[in-house]
Amino acid sequence: MLNNLKIFVFLLLASFSTLLPSCSNEKRVAEGKPLKNRTANAVLTRYNKNLFEFDYVGMRISAEVKNADDNQSFKANVRMRKDSIIWISITPLMGVEMIRAVITPDSVKYVSKVPNNKHYFLGTLHQLTDITKNEITFEMLQAVLVGNAIDINEEEDKFTSRIDGKEYVLISKYKRKMKKVLGVNDRDVQPSDSLSIDASDRQYRRILRRSDEDDLLLKRYWFDGYDYHLVRTVFDDLYYQRSVTINHSDFEVTETLTYPKQTSVSFTSEKGTAQFSFEITRLKIDKDYEFPFEIPEDYERRLIP
Repeated sequence: MLNNLKIFVFLLLASFSTLLPSCSNEKRVAEGKPLKNRTANAVLTRYNKNLFEFDYVGMRISAEVKNADDNQSFKANVRMRKDSIIWISITPLMGVEMIRAVITPDSVKYVSKVPNNKHYFLGTLHQLTDITKNEITFEMLQAVLVGNAIDINEEEDKFTSRIDGKEYVLISKYKRKMKKVLGVNDRDVQPSDSLSIDASDRQYRRILRRSDEDDLLLKRYWFDGYDYHLVRTVFDDLYYQRSVTINHSDFEVTETLTYPKQTSVSFTSEKGTAQFSFEITRLKIDKDYEFPFEIPEDYERRLIP
């Protein structure tokens, strides 16, 4: 159980605007007609008006971790101060806290209260990246928890805008090396395409040796065609032969913001597939939360989580 709870910590390490789409789009959706074509900039402008904005946020979640070997369910309290700290208290059994963790932009620490395995860890996000072989940033964790988009740099990224049913899809324009690997131009990539390559292909191995990680990364984002909330994200990382899919659903609309109550994150690699999903059962914003964290004197320190 401890390993799965730590996986949860690592995965976490995965304001509503009155401006809605034009009446024409609203009417089109209601009548089942196709959406109007919009540029990538137009989609992002409307999405940005629906970002989940906060100074402090607290939430109660029910979470589940699935992998090839085991499934675990548990509850957790999460508190965040924007761009500063994420505090997590995990209670898998009868409300008894088993793990408490604190994550900042450059550090990670947790205390395990699991019987016969009581210890603590003090480290950095860089260490977790080395251990998991997946880049983990504070910004990623914060965004996944509240349903905001990950890794969109509007000043540097270029996207192709597509329509996929009742959703807009932004597909990153990839570099020349990606085209050589896939044999398909980015304009020909369809929203639902599953990207795969032959890892033993000589050309791929040659390009891999001459590439950086970002050269072989394709990013796709799905936005609801009516309110422009982010509903799905897919990252295809051909450099490391892995993909990540994030789905958001069951949106809760309040007077001040909208957020997805249901989120699932799926990781697929050559080693298999793992999934982390959670439901937000309670949420409060802008309460001046505290983030208590103490290490009992009799707990041993672990250098590796």
